[in-house]
Amino acid sequence: MAALLLRRLAGTHRGRVPLAAAAAVTGGAALFCASSPPTIALMEEKGEDAAAKVALNPDKWLEFKLQEKATVSHNSQLFRFSFDPSTKLGLDVASCLITRAPIGEEVEGGRKFVIRPYTPISDPDSKGYFDLLIKVYPDGKMSQYFASLKPGDVVEVKGPIEKLRYSPNMKKQIGMIAGGTGITPMLQVVRAILKNPDDNTQVSLIYANVSPDDILLKRELDRLASSYPNFKVFYTVDKPS
Repeated sequence: MAALLLRRLAGTHRGRVPLAAAAAVTGGAALFCASSPPTIALMEEKGEDAAAKVALNPDKWLEFKLQEKATVSHNSQLFRFSFDPSTKLGLDVASCLITRAPIGEEVEGGRKFVIRPYTPISDPDSKGYFDLLIKVYPDGKMSQYFASLKPGDVVEVKGPIEKLRYSPNMKKQIGMIAGGTGITPMLQVVRAILKNPDDNTQVSLIYANVSPDDILLKRELDRLASSYPNFKVFYTVDKPS
């Protein structure tokens, strides 16, 4: 299962759709997912019927079960969470979700939690699952919590949090700069632009990392750049070798 998950991450568009832009708490992620109160405007616009068909709830913490996970690089892992297969996650482009995990023992007055925002890298139209790409830090409370999860464990999630409303052709050109897992919200927007034949936006992305081994989703980025003339990607590293 882990091997299959990684093949999809590499850009294979068979099966349950490729993995889109992911989890982001560093670098460019802050552009879209800085901590703020969840928005309910999107669900209000779509109405109660549409809201009932999505898995997320902006006002309530919901549990999502870990289906599988895979190692992507020396310090990054991919996590797939499942839900009702007839339901979409309910996350629009340039939006993220927030997760929380209990930290320490339960004490009088309640449990302490750590809360972090992440950008799923799954296609927004995917049903029954979403994927998070997370960089695991040695002292990161939330990332270490995720790394400790086993299939069948659950994580509490709330959202969506919309930080930027994207509309096709809202700009003629868009420049993006991302670092590390900050690539995930950028890729989310890039994919939305490129899969829309009526969107003529030109996109240039500079993706910075420490070393070539730290470049995430490179095969997918290269595939998009070679397939769509309106998308260009440039890589920069601090330590080339």
